[in-house]
Amino acid sequence: MILIVSDNRHHCRPLLTCVERISENCELVCTSSGVIQRCLQKRYPVIIIDSYSKLAEHFELIAQLQTKLPDSAIIVMAHQGCDSERIVSLELGAQDYIEYPFNPAEVQARIRVQLRRAAGRTAEDKTSEHPVRIGRFYIDNSYHRAELDGQALPLTAKEFSLLHFLASHPDQVFSREQLLTSVWGYHYGGFEHTVASHVNRLRAKLGKTKAGAHLVQTVWGVGYKFNSDCLQLSQSA
Repeated sequence: MILIVSDNRHHCRPLLTCVERISENCELVCTSSGVIQRCLQKRYPVIIIDSYSKLAEHFELIAQLQTKLPDSAIIVMAHQGCDSERIVSLELGAQDYIEYPFNPAEVQARIRVQLRRAAGRTAEDKTSEHPVRIGRFYIDNSYHRAELDGQALPLTAKEFSLLHFLASHPDQVFSREQLLTSVWGYHYGGFEHTVASHVNRLRAKLGKTKAGAHLVQTVWGVGYKFNSDCLQLSQSA
């Protein structure tokens, strides 16, 4: 099931026709009012933000969707986009960004990619229901809760997803590109700084305890890893 949120009913008809060719279960709304509640009830795997006006007017909606529906893929379709707005959209949590005029076959291919990833996430969720506990660190994907030294960590949806992914593969090193694909869901280059900025914010929150200061470690020239050794050292100290 796919939801299109458009600010122009007339101009979105070509997009609606394009999407309906790959999914009969496609719905269109032409107002952002009530979109969050609608999505919480129906749980669309793909949500398309069709922006005919200034894209900045949709930033709040993108951020809210990412926070409240982290498993839904957000695709932004922009009539009047620019590089800065494209970057902000992806930083806020959009998985893909496409500018008008669009190639229908390319849009359909990108939607199929997100639908496959949604199906893959469903399968992964079944295997990631068990919480991860390493020393005094604990993270539970089912309840969306992370703790360190018995204190809850106030993480955003994307920070939680990043930490959960790394903690589920302790001591394994991932490049920024791999994290973009696995956590953010998009795989093209140029946005590796998104990973770095989230890692920095995550470290600031983890660093309030001695054990968390080096929990997310940089492996220079390679990427990042969840450093389980610092938890073991903090236990023995």
